[in-house]
Amino acid sequence: MDDNTSLEPTGPRSLARTAPQFLQEAEILDVSPEEVPHLLDYWHVVLKRRWTVLVCLLVVFSTVAIGTLKKKPVYEGKVTVEIDPETPQVLNFKEVTQAVPTIDVDSYRETQYRILISRSLAEKVVKDLQLYRVPEFYKRRMFFGLFESDPAKIPSPEPGPPDTSSESYGNAVAHIQSGIDVNPIRRSNLVELSFFSESPELAQRVANKIAEDYIDENLQVKWDEASRASDWLEVRLGDLKIKLEKSEEQLQQYAQANSIMMVTEKQEMATTRLGELTEDYTKAQDERYQKEARYSLVEAGKVQDLPEIMSNRIIQDLSEQIADLKKRYAQETTMYKPEYPKALQLKRQMDSLQAEIDRQKLVVAQNIADEYHSALAQEQYLKKAVDDQKNAVNDIAVRSVQYNILKREVDSNKQLYDGLLERMKEARVQSGLNASNIRIVDSAQLPKGAVKPRVLLNLIAGIILGLGIGVALAFFQEYLDNTLKSPDEVEKLLRLPSLGVLPRFALNGHGKLKEDESEALVPSEGVALAPAIQTDPQIVEAYRSLRTSILLSANPVPRLILVTSAVPGEGKTTTTVNLGATLASLGSRVVVVDCDMRRPACHRSAGVKNSPGFVQCLTGHVDLADAILPVPGVENLSIIPCGPIPPNPAEMLSAPLTSELLHKLRSQFEYVLVDSPPLLSVADSRILATMTDAAVLVARAFETPYDLVRRARGLLYAAGARVLGVALNDVDLRREGYGPHLSYRYGYGNYGAQPRGELGLHNGP
Repeated sequence: MDDNTSLEPTGPRSLARTAPQFLQEAEILDVSPEEVPHLLDYWHVVLKRRWTVLVCLLVVFSTVAIGTLKKKPVYEGKVTVEIDPETPQVLNFKEVTQAVPTIDVDSYRETQYRILISRSLAEKVVKDLQLYRVPEFYKRRMFFGLFESDPAKIPSPEPGPPDTSSESYGNAVAHIQSGIDVNPIRRSNLVELSFFSESPELAQRVANKIAEDYIDENLQVKWDEASRASDWLEVRLGDLKIKLEKSEEQLQQYAQANSIMMVTEKQEMATTRLGELTEDYTKAQDERYQKEARYSLVEAGKVQDLPEIMSNRIIQDLSEQIADLKKRYAQETTMYKPEYPKALQLKRQMDSLQAEIDRQKLVVAQNIADEYHSALAQEQYLKKAVDDQKNAVNDIAVRSVQYNILKREVDSNKQLYDGLLERMKEARVQSGLNASNIRIVDSAQLPKGAVKPRVLLNLIAGIILGLGIGVALAFFQEYLDNTLKSPDEVEKLLRLPSLGVLPRFALNGHGKLKEDESEALVPSEGVALAPAIQTDPQIVEAYRSLRTSILLSANPVPRLILVTSAVPGEGKTTTTVNLGATLASLGSRVVVVDCDMRRPACHRSAGVKNSPGFVQCLTGHVDLADAILPVPGVENLSIIPCGPIPPNPAEMLSAPLTSELLHKLRSQFEYVLVDSPPLLSVADSRILATMTDAAVLVARAFETPYDLVRRARGLLYAAGARVLGVALNDVDLRREGYGPHLSYRYGYGNYGAQPRGELGLHNGP
């Protein structure tokens, strides 16, 4: 890179020209796909948080172990009971208390299981065995039974009725309920009923007593239900008897008052007669329709179209005779005139025959008219008869409505009375014949050994639970931890190259520098090396790696480099000075410029005075050459301290003189390192970013949140800076995740360590 190129203006005015390109680059980097975590990544998280996992494991395992070893041996009394959902039918009828014809087996069994652990059954067992006097039962238990305490009033050993309101009685009942375990056997009606106690004899007795009292309670419930049903039926039967007698009396009175003693027979006869009349009336209508059709032809004068005329033998014979006469008459008139006697005789014969035919037609028409009028009269008569019969039927129906109502009430009351009478007899029989659908298959035997606590199982469960809680807490801590911890996270979360990992170290064994130390750290004649310069081969190798990454990060190699951070306390000043020392060890002339005009620290790290400084050069009080001070103990490395803190650092850095002085140093030195304030605190670093070739971000591992570094990266992109990458500082190589590969690399620096002269250091100031 030539000087003309290096002196190209890079001041604030170039921001508008360069910013879009770097903003576009930032967008491209941000949208790159994230890698899917591997199982090895999860394993690294567990290793990194191993102390959290181990502490949780130790606490949980210790708690479980103490609780297990502290618990007393517990014995189990087990009874096998058969619960048949279908109640045995002693009599050939349904039980009075059965509400539905079918039984939901699952619901029935679940109900019985709940009854086995019910308070009423527990109280019965406590009273029968007087368990409220046994210390194991009346003591109060806390923290899963690990601690026991006596009630305020210990029950008297003297026999007597129990005080159901006392604390000892309540504790005994609660202990019975908590000690019962109901275990149904699959695909069967069998149930294993277990009770746990510290005494094997009590475990056996209580288990058997629970089963016996459960069966007794079941029988007692059936007896009570049958008795209550019988009593209720008896009362209800008396009411129904009175009601039946009253309804029968009302029916008798109504029948006598309306003369419908034989209402059913009369109604049937009237209905039958109505049907017959209706049938005759229908036939009469059909006959009238037929005769009316012929009568209409007569009325219309179309007698010749009547079937009777066409089928009348007399009319047919007369018509044939007229036809013969007409034929003869035609023959005679062809030879003689119509006045001829013979022709006149034929004419008179034809007229006589025609008159006879007309008379016959008149007779037929008169018969048809008479038949029509007769059919019409018959129809009207039957219609009147049907109407009269309908009125009679309706009259009987009206009078029988109330009668039927009263009769149905009598029948209903009688049927209900007979049914309840039969049920009452059955209930009385049933109350004396109670058959239980529950029986004991195997009684509880005396336990031979304790079943609790299961020491090995509890300890294994404690280990698994402790590991589970520890791992979950480790991943939760990892989820809450939003700091940068490794180079992989730098590249994945920030989309920036990781330039190097800088191990944790002390400043030449003296710890961190205090901010108020200025003149006290100025080296005397005996000081051979600046306070921040490291000589440990492992640390030096880390800065060499950072140097190599910077030199290989861009082409051409950046010579004017800005070193900054997101927030204060990231170690950028120490990084800048040591980076300058490693660059100087290559034989290059390097200068470090302290542009942190708010909290300057380069002079303390380098072991020089803070005057003259860069501020005085900008104000024109000191020449730039006079402000360049050599760093003690490091050849080719110089430093320009800040000088006095100005009142307006941002305005002073924005002046064109700042860019001119930096580029002048760039022409005199091979590398110029600019130490600047944090990006998120002030605007000084963004101003300087427009004047430098590239920028390096420094972040402190396990302390700096990556979202702050991401914001700092965005500010640099907005200023048009070329961000070379991130240097992860203050890394504890003893943490899990750094040892396997980084310890080997830095350990390699110990092998064949070079003398101080080869590191660019010398023994004098």
